[in-house]
Amino acid sequence: MNRFHYLCCVLGLLFSGSICAHGENAGSVTHPATDLKPVSFQQWEAVLNNSNGQITVVDYWASWCAPCIERFPHMVEMHHKYKDQGVRFLSLNLDEYDDQESINWANNFLARTRAVFPNYHMKENMLAAFERLDLLGIPVVRIYAADGMELHRLSGDNPNKQFSEKDVENAILGLLAR
Repeated sequence: MNRFHYLCCVLGLLFSGSICAHGENAGSVTHPATDLKPVSFQQWEAVLNNSNGQITVVDYWASWCAPCIERFPHMVEMHHKYKDQGVRFLSLNLDEYDDQESINWANNFLARTRAVFPNYHMKENMLAAFERLDLLGIPVVRIYAADGMELHRLSGDNPNKQFSEKDVENAILGLLAR
């Protein structure tokens, strides 16, 4: 693991309590339509491979990632816009697997944003998850063609070239036009 990756993850852990709380109730209210489903690495691979011939858009996020939280409602909007055109949306939450306060906050956030597409939570150590998922930081959006091939990886890794919701939508439109 490189130093940048390690630093991003450590900073995320340090700030997770203060950003997750947002001054809101982080109680354990359940929202079955939106709640995070825990997955292992192998289960996540199976989810990705089960595209049923659809374009797949995956948003990698965590409750401690302010840009992730800011961008997420746009993903929900795009889901509603493109769900009937052969595009499926998924999210993978990368909060620490045993941080129940963050998971509760994330579930409440998903309910508030009405993220009714499948939402998953990596039930593995966060540092290991970043490494196995080949992530330097988040937010990240990956877009897979209907055949399962990853065609777009939009990330904030380069501070001089941040991606926008329009970049995500343009990538989707490009695949739909094929």
